[in-house]
Amino acid sequence: MPDHRKPKTENRKPSLRICVPVVEANTNRARSKYLRAARKGLWTELRLDYLEKPDLKRLFRTHPGPVIATHRLQSEGGKWSASEAERRALLEEALSLGADFIDVELAADPAWRRELWARRGQAKIILSWHDFSGTPDPEHLEEILQKMLAQEADVIKMVALAQRPEDNLRLLSLIPPALARGREIIAFCMGPAGKWSRVAAPLLGSFLTFAPFSKKGASAPGQLTVNEVKRLWNMLKR
Repeated sequence: MPDHRKPKTENRKPSLRICVPVVEANTNRARSKYLRAARKGLWTELRLDYLEKPDLKRLFRTHPGPVIATHRLQSEGGKWSASEAERRALLEEALSLGADFIDVELAADPAWRRELWARRGQAKIILSWHDFSGTPDPEHLEEILQKMLAQEADVIKMVALAQRPEDNLRLLSLIPPALARGREIIAFCMGPAGKWSRVAAPLLGSFLTFAPFSKKGASAPGQLTVNEVKRLWNMLKR
């Protein structure tokens, strides 16, 4: 399990940490994808909002590799249509069953986020923010970054939709100041115009990047596959 010592984020050599999003509706298939990712030395993000009949005890009965439990808000691309109380309950259950990371949105209730932080134990908290409508201007992004840095979280995640190639630069520029503050960050752009930022982000120190095994397993627009990310990473690292 991860510890909570302050991350050594400065002067760190770039490394590629790939997290496979799992968007299966069936618990057994989700578990199978998790096992496959772990065998390949990859991280897994289990998207609980995609599960039709969540069986978290089965899903987390063993922990073969690093896993993030995410139950995304509908307003930020989630598939959950039941109540907010049920959404929170599933994330709390994932925490109790030993998920390494729990993803919670900045837009979620602050009191609940603080409660989850207090109960986290050995788990870590990812505080996330997504904009599927486009990429805000630099001033707005800076405002969100500062707000997130002031919250209780181990990793912050900021992702927006790129409509033009230059939009990627605004998200990627958030990585150095967050690392300078001693905070891990995930930052890149979604969409076809944002594809290259998913590989460039780790070069700048982004904590991880997301890539499915195949296109049909994508959890957001513009995701490259695991093999595509590895191939591009090796080209850039030469």
